Amino acid sequence: MRPKTFQTDPNRTQIVEIVGRIDNAHAATLTEQADSALAHGRPHLILDMSAVSFINSAGLRALVQIVKQAGAAGGSLTILNPSQPVEKVLELVGLDTVFRITFDPQWNPLQPSTNGVARQMCVLA
Repeated sequence: MRPKTFQTDPNRTQIVEIVGRIDNAHAATLTEQADSALAHGRPHLILDMSAVSFINSAGLRALVQIVKQAGAAGGSLTILNPSQPVEKVLELVGLDTVFRITFDPQWNPLQPSTNGVARQMCVLA
């Protein structure tokens, strides 16, 4: 099963596969990735967070900013397969009820994109 956002126009969807830490040093990079997708007419953002090892308040602030920007552009933000550390932090601060979170055990980040869905890697080390 694919996340519901794949039911949107695939030409307006961007998948960002995030690897590493989303902290003070890297939150701006994530925001820039989202800004770039929005600037290129892809307001439906899917953040694959299965390989995120750590997230702090700066990372959470970046996610809140991204969901607001995507919504203002007529799009959406989906957090796909958050790692256990990310899932725990989102639950602790109550953001698990704010963000659309999808778990897809069959998701394969190595599978090539289809139907015009853009993909990019964001390594935060």
